[in-house]
Amino acid sequence: MPAIVPTGVFWVDEEDALDDPGARLAMARQYLPLPAAFREAVEALRDLIRAHSGRSADHSDLLSQLYLTAAQQDFLLATPDVPGVGPCYSVIMTIPKRAWLELPMPYAIIGYRHLPLLTRADHRRLVAEWGEPDSHCSARDHHRAVWDEYVAAYRGTF
Repeated sequence: MPAIVPTGVFWVDEEDALDDPGARLAMARQYLPLPAAFREAVEALRDLIRAHSGRSADHSDLLSQLYLTAAQQDFLLATPDVPGVGPCYSVIMTIPKRAWLELPMPYAIIGYRHLPLLTRADHRRLVAEWGEPDSHCSARDHHRAVWDEYVAAYRGTF
């Protein structure tokens, strides 16, 4: 259930007022798959990673969350439009949240180069933690069959 934000207040503005990156992350996750929610989630995760940089267990889990969030964003929002459909968001809203949350996003295959939410600093952290991946591709390309299935189902609803 989305957080209750006062009428006339944009949720991102409300989130920006939060000092706690954990609270910002929780709020951003409530608004996924909005593009701004993905951006806010990775920013909050970066803040948490910096705060936990001395504790490897916390740092590793947070880095995994950062990577997964960036890969999920790429799967859903790799292109703004779907040929023959229009805005990709039309398709995204038909995909059950649980379906895309549970898609595996293997670092060794997807890598980091095609995940636009990741920065060069994120790349360095990932490589330091997990080494260089075997390959690099977009999360959408890795799960092309799943994406195409949802696009076909959406087209069938016209």
